[in-house]
Amino acid sequence: MKNGLTRTLALLLCLSLLLPLAGALAGCSQGTENAANEAETTPAMTGEIDVTAAPDEEEEYVDHRFDDYDYEGRAFRIQSSADATDATNANEFIEGSGSLNGEIVNDAVFDRNAKVEELLNIKLEFTESDYTYSNAESSIRTFVMAGDDLYDLIINDDRSLIALTDENIFYNLANYGKNFDLSQPYWYTDTMDDLVLVPGHSYVMAGDYFLDCLASAHCLFYNKQMCENAYGDPEYLDNIVLEGGWTYEKMTQTLNENYIDLNGDGKRQEGDQFGMYAHDYWGCLIAFVGSAGINFIDRSGDEPVISFNNERSVAYAEALNTLYRCDGNYIGIKESSDMNMGLRNLFQNKLSLICLYQRLNDISKMRDFEFDVGPIPYPKLYETDKYYTSIHDTTEMGAIPVTSTDIDFDTVCIEVLSRETSKSVIPVYYDQALKTKYSADIKVAQMIDLIHDNFGSSFVLCYNNALGDSMIQMFTNLVSANSTDFASAYKRSEKVLKKLCDKMVERILAND
Repeated sequence: MKNGLTRTLALLLCLSLLLPLAGALAGCSQGTENAANEAETTPAMTGEIDVTAAPDEEEEYVDHRFDDYDYEGRAFRIQSSADATDATNANEFIEGSGSLNGEIVNDAVFDRNAKVEELLNIKLEFTESDYTYSNAESSIRTFVMAGDDLYDLIINDDRSLIALTDENIFYNLANYGKNFDLSQPYWYTDTMDDLVLVPGHSYVMAGDYFLDCLASAHCLFYNKQMCENAYGDPEYLDNIVLEGGWTYEKMTQTLNENYIDLNGDGKRQEGDQFGMYAHDYWGCLIAFVGSAGINFIDRSGDEPVISFNNERSVAYAEALNTLYRCDGNYIGIKESSDMNMGLRNLFQNKLSLICLYQRLNDISKMRDFEFDVGPIPYPKLYETDKYYTSIHDTTEMGAIPVTSTDIDFDTVCIEVLSRETSKSVIPVYYDQALKTKYSADIKVAQMIDLIHDNFGSSFVLCYNNALGDSMIQMFTNLVSANSTDFASAYKRSEKVLKKLCDKMVERILAND
């Protein structure tokens, strides 16, 4: 994977004893898997820190491409998502409150916006949309198909943007992205590549400016105090992860080891201590499937083919079913209808070792817990695998509507907004997320680095809705039925899935 999050947060937090964190962290992006690409890319382009060199030896990349641009006060119009019903809200990182209010992330957003306005001599204009996941797709389609030139950039749920990519709604950035420097770490090129159904057709943007990609990244949290009680080491799970041993088998064992019948009545019930609580057989499982490391699509031929009926999918279905239905996991909590909050409340009350279905941003909501919290990635199938981080299907990304009349102007503004976000908002965001009790915890920093360095199969989360909601359901339905017969589940959905994919491909190609 190219253009990764190569800045190690552990090192940054060490350096923060001498330097402000905001000065130490200049960018954030995805992990590098291809060693050849890594060797060919200079530290100035990747933002990689040479841990053998003194901190002041790092050369900062200086971008002069747009120094002389002057748009004479022209408006750059952004429709930003402000959906209060979702777990994360992109607008706070895009528009912010619109004024300085003493909250450090908000103030960094305000300063970033003011700087970009000054650099390009533009005026950022924001329109807040409160679309939900169920109506965002139709709402965007309606105003774009009406032909009205309302916005230069649309930011909303990835599932909705992807579902519109075969309808000639957005510009194909493969043809119009000349102002984007995708070698820069503020672009998440692996995620963007994974969102390409047809080679040469890229419509959705992911990167630092679309900070919800980071805020809503799925991870697990664990109670370090309970971990110390059970294993004599508060960082027991951190060490397993760093040693590469955090597999489904190990997680299942860990959950079972941490079940305690607190009232001694011999019944497994809500209120007992479990290794993990789960809300249901659907939402809580999304992040597991997204981090499975399964290649859901084969792009090696002339046309892409959905194809994942293989040994890995079979083994994964078995491992997921075993983990989710083990004695150390309780399914069907009544604590709260709000999945995130209900699970977090049980976790805060020390009734579970591990809290699932949270986003990275939720660490900022755990500062007042009586115990130290550790984020860790979702498990891997085999020790020889890498860890994969799952985004959510409502992660908010960007697209340029075809109604915008100046794509060159649009891409310049987005590039500069992305560049300036990496230099200012991202460092402050991390500083806030890791402040107080977490700022000195090197293992926390290493885990966050690992989580963000390994975004996994974004394809299945983003395309599941557009392709009939069957890819994820193949796994979740098996767990719900306590079955491991993946081959039969795949066969039941294969024809419909192929038909929907072929139709989407045909419509995308017709837009050329």
